[in-house]
Amino acid sequence: MTPTDLHLFGRGGRIQRRSSSLTRWDATAMAKALRRLGAACAVALVIVVMGDVWIAPSDVAAADAAAAKPKSPAALQRPIRRPSATSAISPVASGTGVAQQDGAASPATHRQERLIQVVSGQPNEKLTTFAVDAKGRVLAGVAGDAPMLRVYGITGKQVGQWALPVPPEAVNVGPRGDVFVAGQGVLLKLDEEGQITLKRDMPNMAGAADAAVGIQKRVQEQGRRDLNTRQQAQVQGYKKRLADIERKLADTDQDLVELDKKELAEGGDVDVEKITSLRTVLQKRRANYVKLQTNLENNIRNPPSPKWASNRRGAPPQPQPEPQVDVRQLVAAQARVASISASKDEVFFTCSSSTGNGFDVWRTDDQFGKAKKIGESLRGCCGQMDVQANDNGIYVAENTRHRVRGFTRDGKQVLEFGSRERGREDAFEGCCNPMNVTFGDDGSVYTAESGSGRIKRFTADGKFMELVGQVELVPGCKKVSIAVSPKGDLVYMLDITRGHIVVMAGDTGQASARPSQSFVVAQASSR
Repeated sequence: MTPTDLHLFGRGGRIQRRSSSLTRWDATAMAKALRRLGAACAVALVIVVMGDVWIAPSDVAAADAAAAKPKSPAALQRPIRRPSATSAISPVASGTGVAQQDGAASPATHRQERLIQVVSGQPNEKLTTFAVDAKGRVLAGVAGDAPMLRVYGITGKQVGQWALPVPPEAVNVGPRGDVFVAGQGVLLKLDEEGQITLKRDMPNMAGAADAAVGIQKRVQEQGRRDLNTRQQAQVQGYKKRLADIERKLADTDQDLVELDKKELAEGGDVDVEKITSLRTVLQKRRANYVKLQTNLENNIRNPPSPKWASNRRGAPPQPQPEPQVDVRQLVAAQARVASISASKDEVFFTCSSSTGNGFDVWRTDDQFGKAKKIGESLRGCCGQMDVQANDNGIYVAENTRHRVRGFTRDGKQVLEFGSRERGREDAFEGCCNPMNVTFGDDGSVYTAESGSGRIKRFTADGKFMELVGQVELVPGCKKVSIAVSPKGDLVYMLDITRGHIVVMAGDTGQASARPSQSFVVAQASSR
């Protein structure tokens, strides 16, 4: 079987979903299953021609049902071919529209054009991040035995590589052309030729050990409180069982009294063997109840240590050790960086919170000095929290709440936009979106959604401008960093699973020229 692609179209022939990891049989079987869903998927006809799967929307199905291949290119669109993983750049074609939940399509300004294959089967190498500089070069961060930035020209051909002392976890380019890299608790500044001009430890690392010890103490104290709570619940359970045993013991004693009365009343007609057998059973039962009663009373007077508890009724006690927290792991967690960006004179980076919950945002000058924490305990899904800054302010892709929040350089919130309401142009769907943000040259805000691969464009004050396009991604909750070329004609998205960067080219005449409005009024005076 040869690999083929499956396209699911909505009414009007607009692409709604696709997959490139199906065999021909799988694609046909899935299409049949989708067709059974009827209007919900708007799929009415599936034709397999020369290894390609064609899907017609319901409004053209009747006319084309008897055809062996599509008659109308407007009604049936050819699926994307899976690109070769062996070449650095692979040509790709894509549709220009993405169907919304209500069936209405929004035109896209860019189409998927090619791939930059950064990592392709090399052992111990992983594409982790990327950025685009003012020259249009793509700087791809590669972690592995020899961490580096691989540099690709505008055409996508590798033109160089810059060695790094740490695996790059985040990379960005400042307004002056400086390249900022962060990873494993280290901040780096490189010039346009890849020479490291500055290296500093992240400011949060100075107190990382003390913060880790504090987290350890809090976890252990909470663990002891939890164990004490379980112990109290266990004692209440003992008391309840003791009351039940005492009731059964009283009933057994009464049964023995009744048995004695019956034996005296019947005299010589009594069945001695039967009476004796019944008395033996009752006496054994009473002995067991007395034993249980004694054990329960002892447990109530002297509860077992919280370190010991039975995992099921009747099972022997199993050790429950006091919660342990590895300080070294906590320190390493604080060394991880989720994002880095720069305005004209300042650098902003996001790292794991010193409290152990969420992420903190730090601000430094362009020499990594005058460090200040301006935000803390931001919540991000799947270990992702993208915070990007420019001269307009700071934008946070708060993926757990399906919104973008805007802040001043001091961490004061001044903006919020987005929702998870289905069918809206400005909505962010899926479990946790938007996952990443970036900026256009005019200050407009681009958002990226994991899973669906959608890229949208907003003004700086949060007004929806346009749908940029949809990238073919392996589904999942993950980092999908994006970048825009200096002219805005190319948009890039990270496909971290496949180790490549997707390049989307602008569709001339569709890109919006609406100006972007700044949401910061007194930004300069606050510096």
